[in-house]
Amino acid sequence: MYANMPPATDIAQAVQTDLVIRMENVSKVFLSERMETRALNGIYLDIRRGEFLSISGPSGCGKSTLLSIIGLLDRASDGSYELEGRNVDKLGKKQRSELRNKLIGFVFQNFNLIGDMSVYENVELPLLYRGIAAPLRREMVRNALEQVEMTHREMHLPSQLSGGQQQRVAVARALAGKPHLLLADEPTGNLDSKNGDAVMKLMHELNEAGTTICMVTHNEDYNAVATRVIHLFDGRIVSEKRIR
Repeated sequence: MYANMPPATDIAQAVQTDLVIRMENVSKVFLSERMETRALNGIYLDIRRGEFLSISGPSGCGKSTLLSIIGLLDRASDGSYELEGRNVDKLGKKQRSELRNKLIGFVFQNFNLIGDMSVYENVELPLLYRGIAAPLRREMVRNALEQVEMTHREMHLPSQLSGGQQQRVAVARALAGKPHLLLADEPTGNLDSKNGDAVMKLMHELNEAGTTICMVTHNEDYNAVATRVIHLFDGRIVSEKRIR
């Protein structure tokens, strides 16, 4: 009766495919001539496909440092980090860059749009770096802009957009390459409450459609859109709460 069951190793691999991120005992230490600053201290964290994880905590608790390590923008000092089941601790700079460009999309507080490039060109740029052919690039850019309802602004410059619209374009740029994980670092930090609420509504809709999201926020009210919230203090996870 067990003839069609896969080997135990295959079962283990099938279970693991649900994990996008796995961190075990991750620490980050910044060294200077006079002092040692421990930004993260013994982080254990799993992020599963389809989750919306919110990372909260006071200023200086390690939120952005943790997000930078998750996004392969920085390296942990100690511990183990697996992205899509692959240990990334010892990857070289080029390998990390390629993996980051393929698997991770970023949304920053300051939008980080290029001022002399149109909305369309800003969204297209990461796809150019990946060497994607022009016809497919056009399709991917248009699909991303449709997701954030910004197709009518594709020929505008960032300076011709409101802050909320610029952040929508930044989200489109992050989504265009169909990332496995969307990282958002204080995505509403430079927005008024109306535009901030609109961006969070968009993030919620993207997660409902299946996008895995990890967000750092200082606004406790926005934790309500997440599926899970972890609270950092002095570089440690001190609490965790399932929202939905």
